[in-house]
Amino acid sequence: MKLNFNKNPLDSSGFFKLKGHDWVEKQREAGRIASNTLLMLQGLISQKTDATPSQLNTMAENYILIEGGTCTFKGYKGFPAGVCISVNKELVHGIPKDIPLQEGDVISFDLGVTIGGAIADTAITCIYGQPKSERHVQLLKATEDSLMKGIGAIEVGKHLGVIGSAIYRCAKGYGFGVINNYGGHGLDWDTPHAAPFVANKADINEGIRIQPGLAIAIEPMLVLGTTGTKTLDDGWTVVTDDIGAHFEHSIYLHEDGKVEIITDRNR
Repeated sequence: MKLNFNKNPLDSSGFFKLKGHDWVEKQREAGRIASNTLLMLQGLISQKTDATPSQLNTMAENYILIEGGTCTFKGYKGFPAGVCISVNKELVHGIPKDIPLQEGDVISFDLGVTIGGAIADTAITCIYGQPKSERHVQLLKATEDSLMKGIGAIEVGKHLGVIGSAIYRCAKGYGFGVINNYGGHGLDWDTPHAAPFVANKADINEGIRIQPGLAIAIEPMLVLGTTGTKTLDDGWTVVTDDIGAHFEHSIYLHEDGKVEIITDRNR
C-alpha cells in the first residue's frame, strides 16, 4: 500500500535537523524554479488552456528539468508524476489525468523541486474560467490568507503549534472547515516529508520549540463541507465531500529570526 506524503503521524515528535547556509543556498534555487513553475501553471489556467492536467504535468516537468532541477515527487514512494494535480473534490495528491478541464473547475497544483538534495515544496489552487460560486473564490482567498497567517506566527522560542493555531483561527473566521489529518512537514536532504509534522489546527503550546535553521513546508487545506477524507483506489488521491483548496510555501528561519519564504511567487 502506498503511503501518502504528509499524513498526520501518530507520533509527530520525531527528530529533525536544523539547516545551515549550504541548505538555504540550494533551497533558494529550488524555490525559484518551483515558484516559476507554479506561475506558469497559474498563467495557463487563467488563459483557459486546452491542455489536460496530464499535459500540464508534462509541461511542468520539462520546465523543472530545463532549469536544472529535479522533480521531487516523481517516483517518490511510487508517485507517477512530477506534479500532484487535484480537481474539485480531489483535495491533494491527485494523479494528473488526460481529461479536459471544465468551466469553473477548482484545480490545485502541488509540486516539489530538488537542487543538490535541498527541497522546495509549494502549492496553489486556481479556478478554471468563471467560478461556479462566489464561495469558491472566498475559499481560495481564505486558504491563502490562512497560509500567510501561519507563516506570520513563526517566532523563535515559541512552540510549533502557533502555526496551526493561526491557520485554524483564520479559516474559522471565514467559516470554512480545516483539514488536519494532512498538513505541513519538515524538509530534509533528499527527504521531502520529514519531521516535524505541522498541524493545521493546534494549541500554541504544542510541538517543538521553534529555532533558527528550521526548514518546513506549511500547507493549510480548507474545505466547504465536512472535513472527512478518504483515499481513492489509486492509493494516492485524497478526496472530500465538497470542494477544497490547498496553498503551500516552504520557509527557512534565519539566525536573526527572519522568516524567508523560499517559494514566494512575488519575488
